[in-house]
Amino acid sequence: EFYLSVDRRRLAGYGLSVEELLRFVTSNVQGQVGINRIKIGGEEVVYSVKLEGYREFDFADLRELLVPTATGESVRLSDVASVGRREVLNRIVREDQQYQRLVGWEFRGPRKLGDRIRDVAVDATALPAGYTIEKERDIFWTDEEQRQIYTVLILAVILIYLVTAALFESLRAPFVVLLTVPLALIGVFLVFFYTGASFTRSAYIGVIMMAGIVVNNAILVVYHINEIRRSGTELKEAIIQGTLERVRPILMTMLTTVLGLLPLILFSETMDATIWNALALATIGGLIASTIFVLTSIPVLYYLFEGHSRSRATSAAPIPAGTPAGD
Repeated sequence: EFYLSVDRRRLAGYGLSVEELLRFVTSNVQGQVGINRIKIGGEEVVYSVKLEGYREFDFADLRELLVPTATGESVRLSDVASVGRREVLNRIVREDQQYQRLVGWEFRGPRKLGDRIRDVAVDATALPAGYTIEKERDIFWTDEEQRQIYTVLILAVILIYLVTAALFESLRAPFVVLLTVPLALIGVFLVFFYTGASFTRSAYIGVIMMAGIVVNNAILVVYHINEIRRSGTELKEAIIQGTLERVRPILMTMLTTVLGLLPLILFSETMDATIWNALALATIGGLIASTIFVLTSIPVLYYLFEGHSRSRATSAAPIPAGTPAGD
């Protein structure tokens, strides 16, 4: 900004006041000497009077501006004031009686690498006496981004429930399928814990993609168990047979996906080298964990859900001997 520092003693020697000087300088800089209102045709119109040539006025010529005095003489502005230019902040922030200056930065890449680069830049910064610098991590997500990701997750769960409920024609079976998602998250957390990778936005995308795959595996098991039960097989035998017959397709699905994602990790210098590493790690960890839990925990949960409902139905209305168990 440009500033004007008035020498009051010299200005008083010419019989001028600070107000008169500032009014004259302002009229030359802005070209405006007054704002008035006038009625034309019954309507009030705002008009302003400006000095001729104000558009061509240059701040470099401000020092040579001749200011009229009360005696009719003129005095050069540089004789009664100093004109300069200085850098200022667009706003002033204070906290605990201390001035603050916020410096923003953006790094498009892995979070840990960005933090290391920021730390090196901050540590290499030389500050004058009386100044301190504090490092503050930026917000991982904005409020809008958080709302979007939570909305997507909720919609994904609702759609999975509706589809599986329509497929199984049951309101209980979809809960067995949905329980594979939190079980798969165990593998996601473990793989990030042991590799030391950063859980970035790409990792959330990988979790959503992984959830769709593990739910498909659970649907294969539950649907096949239901098919076997419809043929008249007892509940426990149907669960064992249906699970064993779906081991191979589930393992093939898991292995093909994991092997396809491994090159994203194996050919990277570090676990945070690219944005794809987090996506691959989240998917691989979730698939490996879900494969184990789908083949072990899901049959147990299915037995608990269906066994409990069957026992209640039996107590309400005993099934005649020889009648096969149904859904």
